[in-house]
Amino acid sequence: MNSGGLFGALLPVFFVLALGYLAGRRHSFDTNQAAGLSKLALGYALPASLFVSMTDIQRPLLLQQGRVVVALLVAHVGLFLVSWFILDRIPSLRGTAAVICALFLSTSATPVFGIAVLKPLLGPTSAGTVGLVALAINLTVPLAIILLEMNSGGDSANVSRRDAIMKGLQAGLKSPLLWAPIGGVLFVLLNIPLPVEVSSAFAMIGSATSGVALFAVGLTLNAYSFHFSRFVLIGSVARISIQTLCFFVLVHLFRAQGVFVRESLVCCSFPMATIVVLFATKYKALQGETASILLLSTLSLIITVPLTLALGR
Repeated sequence: MNSGGLFGALLPVFFVLALGYLAGRRHSFDTNQAAGLSKLALGYALPASLFVSMTDIQRPLLLQQGRVVVALLVAHVGLFLVSWFILDRIPSLRGTAAVICALFLSTSATPVFGIAVLKPLLGPTSAGTVGLVALAINLTVPLAIILLEMNSGGDSANVSRRDAIMKGLQAGLKSPLLWAPIGGVLFVLLNIPLPVEVSSAFAMIGSATSGVALFAVGLTLNAYSFHFSRFVLIGSVARISIQTLCFFVLVHLFRAQGVFVRESLVCCSFPMATIVVLFATKYKALQGETASILLLSTLSLIITVPLTLALGR
């Protein structure tokens, strides 16, 4: 990948992020409007884009990705559980903070950055990769919600273990980011062709994904002050490296091959997911730290994308 192509792919990303940040600085959007933009992007536009992208994958190609899917699940769900188990034994992180840290280590902003960054660099198959990674992420988030509810205080202090589990499962099952890739995969596996009219309809709303999502992240970055600390630095480096190395090892152990491997590796190095900041705010743990990690890990795209592309070779 030449530097010109990389620059061309990342420049629009940072431009829209900066535009959202400046709009936030000028108070052009309030908190509710910013939340609405995020809901539009992640609740409607992205699921539509993932669904139609998955249906575009050739059935033989999809059937070859079984080992990649297993590696992605282990690198997300497995990494989350192992990280939480270890971090919860550190006195300064025990409880809610350990869950928040485990979540930002094991999930990324792939649903936000994936298509915008990968498609110009690696072609149309990258949209399918984003769908598979989004599926792994949305199997991880419900586990985090369960643990957060079980550790939370305040009005959730009396929540029973069963209620916490049900809340996490409901949040996961309601997510269109879970069902959109699954629906697309079923269409491909069952060899059901998607009518052109339906595909065009989904593609139209899906085309808003990258711009709206990145703009909303820019608004989020403006909403929090940046504070540099040792925790922020270590957390940022850990976010972009631990999952990447974990997935790299797994694909070699599983002898996974195919076009999705390299793209998935890049996805694992993406910035922290914005939902982590929202959870940190809701459960009142590490709010400033996670917001700062979000900014620092986002800026690291300039370094992580070329490095993981080279590593993926």
